[in-house]
Amino acid sequence: MNKKITLPLTGEFPALERRFGGRKMIYLDSACTALKMKSAAEAQKEFLLDLGGCGGKRSSHALARAVEEKYTAARSAAAEFVGAASPGEIIFTSGTTETVNIFAGAFPFTPAKNEVILSPLEHNSVFLPFYNLSKTGKIKLRVMPLKDLKPDLDAFGRMLNKKTALVAATRASNFTGGVTEFGKMAAMARAAGAAVFADDAQYAPTHPVLAQESGADALAFSGHKLGAPFGIGVLWIRDGMLARLKHFKVGGGVVKKVDFSGRGFKVEYLGDYQGFEAGIQNYAGAIGLAKAFETLKAVGPEAVRAHMIKLSRHAFAALAGFRQIKILGEPGDLERGALLSFVPVKGAFAPADLNIFLNNYLKDRFVAIRTGRHCADLASLLSGIGETARISFFIHTSKGDIDAFVEALDKYLSFL
Repeated sequence: MNKKITLPLTGEFPALERRFGGRKMIYLDSACTALKMKSAAEAQKEFLLDLGGCGGKRSSHALARAVEEKYTAARSAAAEFVGAASPGEIIFTSGTTETVNIFAGAFPFTPAKNEVILSPLEHNSVFLPFYNLSKTGKIKLRVMPLKDLKPDLDAFGRMLNKKTALVAATRASNFTGGVTEFGKMAAMARAAGAAVFADDAQYAPTHPVLAQESGADALAFSGHKLGAPFGIGVLWIRDGMLARLKHFKVGGGVVKKVDFSGRGFKVEYLGDYQGFEAGIQNYAGAIGLAKAFETLKAVGPEAVRAHMIKLSRHAFAALAGFRQIKILGEPGDLERGALLSFVPVKGAFAPADLNIFLNNYLKDRFVAIRTGRHCADLASLLSGIGETARISFFIHTSKGDIDAFVEALDKYLSFL
């Protein structure tokens, strides 16, 4: 892919051309999942039909070697995308949810160092694995207070102590938009002797990941939010952290040797990422993900960010004129992300009703947005905001898409 790519990039997303009951789709729900890239889907399909066997670490025939070659190339592509020191720092998972469950179960908590602090903007996929650990008594779970819809860093500083083992925080909120002061949180945590985990599910699709400079010891994101197939994700773990983790998800493919002695069985696990990818892997998904990385690389991270800034500014300016809604966040903060959320003023309408209108009452189109808590129950409860309406962007989004939504919103409000 050598030719210059301009945004919005619509040709990669065939779903945009599909008609639903004769109606055109305006897609503004990329924060939930991105539409899938044609090139990524074709790469996955090609692998499944042409190869579709075990990788070379399980079998040694020619097909297995061909599979392993492509899987290894996908790992290298993931390492390049996140800015890893080496491909050995990359573990493929089914997505961010599985990743956090694996990381939480594998983390080496001790009685002397067993506290976990979460940012108040965490998705349930981050909150719940640690919540479940806390209910067993293995860890103590704490959540930073929310101040002006942002993590309260002063309060966070007071929460850190010698028992703090891990701090987990998102770099981009799916509830309020914008980005967080993750760098400051990471520096404070590391100064206190705690490890740092970054939830990059919302950040990686539209920002340079730069893992080694992020301040995190580990980070995760899902391929489906980048236009790649469902069921594939990435866990990056800094080399020094990887050696400390326990083997939590185990099975075929992670064992170096199993011995038996008079005292019973003894298992020795493989090192680096090999000890964490149990079972047959989603080779096809990883190859599709690598193709999505290729497309995003061809577009260029600077171009992606410039496009998101343009869209966020345009959306904020258009929505700010509606007296019946309140946008969460300030324009300078929101343009650093890739979504905007708003709430009705004084119960002017119910976001769920707006969603029904957008899907059923427009003549020749429907507008796909998201309403609700967005699986961000911590932020919802701590802010007192029960439900929001959210529009979110990706590389196929245009100003015209936003204008179509604004026109539909205006029509809906005029009916009330």
